[in-house]
Amino acid sequence: MAVSAPGRRPAAGGPPPAHRLDPVERVVRWTLLVGVALSVAVMAVGLTLAVLAGDGLPHGAVPAARLPRALAAGEAAAWLTLGLLVLVATPFVRVAGSLVAFAREGDRRYVAVTAAVLAVMCVGVWLGRA
Repeated sequence: MAVSAPGRRPAAGGPPPAHRLDPVERVVRWTLLVGVALSVAVMAVGLTLAVLAGDGLPHGAVPAARLPRALAAGEAAAWLTLGLLVLVATPFVRVAGSLVAFAREGDRRYVAVTAAVLAVMCVGVWLGRA
């Protein structure tokens, strides 16, 4: 098996060098993994509550103003709504995390681009409420 020196391309037929995640990639990866896993876990609670209640799946979402009380009451629809909110919020947290990581690296160009993307996402949500 051919071995290459550090910093050089692998010899023909050798394995490619391992990819090391930079800080921004680590933030993005961690945020997406945790967001999706948390969303799935919360929705699983909602599905379990719906099955145990024997009412079938809920037909609508719980309004945000009523969500805390409905969660405390163990309403399946509330848990499913929370899971969906976590899933929708995940890309926002991802972009915000990228913004912080780029700022820590001192990369002004990517900070500006990422801030613009976050602003467009927020305006999209705000306009979607109208």
